[in-house]
Amino acid sequence: MILPSVKKSLLAGLIATSCLNIPISANAGGTPEKPNILLIVMDDLGTGQLDFVLDTLDVDTLAQRPTPPRYEGDINKMVEAARIAMPNVSEMATNGAKMTNAFVAHPVCGPSRAGIFTGRSPASFGTYSNDDAILGIPQDIKLLPSLFQENGYATASIGKWHNAKVIRKPKINESKQTRDYHDNMISTPEAGYAPHERGFDYDFSYYASGVALWNSPAFWRNGVNVPAPGYTTHLLTDETLKFIDEHKDKPFFINLSYSVPHIPLEQASPAKYMEKFDTGNVEADKYFAALNAADEGIGQIIAKLKANGELENTLIFFLSDNGAVNESPMPMNAMDRGFKGQMFNGGVRVPFIAYQPGTIPAGTKSDEMISALDILPTALQTAGIAIPDNLNVEGKNIMPLLKGETTKSPHNYLYWAGPGTKHYSEENQEFWHGYHQWITYQRKTPPTNPNLEKLSKGAWAVRDGEWALYFYDDGKNQPQLFNDKKDPAESIDLAKQNPQKVTELKNAYYQWIKDKPKPVIWGQDHYQILVDSAKP
Repeated sequence: MILPSVKKSLLAGLIATSCLNIPISANAGGTPEKPNILLIVMDDLGTGQLDFVLDTLDVDTLAQRPTPPRYEGDINKMVEAARIAMPNVSEMATNGAKMTNAFVAHPVCGPSRAGIFTGRSPASFGTYSNDDAILGIPQDIKLLPSLFQENGYATASIGKWHNAKVIRKPKINESKQTRDYHDNMISTPEAGYAPHERGFDYDFSYYASGVALWNSPAFWRNGVNVPAPGYTTHLLTDETLKFIDEHKDKPFFINLSYSVPHIPLEQASPAKYMEKFDTGNVEADKYFAALNAADEGIGQIIAKLKANGELENTLIFFLSDNGAVNESPMPMNAMDRGFKGQMFNGGVRVPFIAYQPGTIPAGTKSDEMISALDILPTALQTAGIAIPDNLNVEGKNIMPLLKGETTKSPHNYLYWAGPGTKHYSEENQEFWHGYHQWITYQRKTPPTNPNLEKLSKGAWAVRDGEWALYFYDDGKNQPQLFNDKKDPAESIDLAKQNPQKVTELKNAYYQWIKDKPKPVIWGQDHYQILVDSAKP
């Protein structure tokens, strides 16, 4: 057995702890130390946009799917770009646990991230959409990072924080504005909702869905709007490296949320990343270059942990907050059907890696169903920190699964409810093409978006690890049943052939949804269908 690394511990203390047959891990004071926790969240990264499931691709079938005009090109070159875009992350997957059936709690970022930091379904506190998320996670709900803080951890949130109440969105001086809101907007959190007010000692964050790739005006440091000159990805990496170096005397929990590859990504990344890609489409090159820059930062962070003697005592989670949007290059969400905003696999199944050398065996791979809700409960239990029952946490400890000690998922079912958003799907290609032309000054007027989240009808889904039951409020009141093991593209509706499975999953979903509160903003007129459509 390879034991965790030791920070500044004396040989005598090492011998003493080994004789007691407990994990060898001590801080400068010689008392048992908690593991560091590093959570890395990408923004809208699909499973097909890095070397994660590329060995499962049917390129010929994928080539028949609609491609957005902005990202048209040779699909084989796109696949090769995805293969080389994130080598450090690929190495983590090889040397850690690669979970190929991992899901987030919601197909858009605000509710998805709310699930991560509460360990609860966002529907449990009325957050069913990004429209709801603009009001933030209610202040009477304790966020799980607070438990790390209360137990001696140094805590930091660096990058995107889509969990604050944001009502005010002032803009920079009009003379400096572009047509891209990322360049202009300074989303301002209401008092009590910023990370440094909710369990984090340090906070370098932005509060909108996206942020400018260069010279963003939108960053806040512990409640103060600050300049952020330069390339945003580098800034986030540098902030993380600095925090690690400044907190060698105590364990840390860091939420590092990179801003990429969230579109529109109009600006190019530095040349050293751009020159690695030659897909034949410069827009696609920009996309993969942005991923490569984040991957380089992840490699620098791992190297820093190793140099500090902390790598083996650091549990790292890597995932995306939801699936890729259709306005991105192939291979998007690999063979999965759907996109961000939808409850098909492509909207909610994400790349998920857990990495801790010496604790999580290299080469671990599992297609057992897990949830992003499991991340912080797993980390807290690994650190020996109790989670109070009154937090109503739904996430489970998946460390036995990550370590290969079990092959069974801790979940019988996973659930989703909210708008069936087509905003990010192939059905909205005309809008996104027009939007790209608008912000790049190729057209005089902005396009109209018929698929805004607030206009979307309700949808729900439930999965048991093999089967998925999916409902969309199209007036037919007929859920669709898919065998996700055999048909990840969710192309064959098997509901008529399997009525008992439909009844089982429908009843499970109904028992879950029937006591949930209504959305705080979205769908007051659609919500009841989420319940009534599943009544026995």
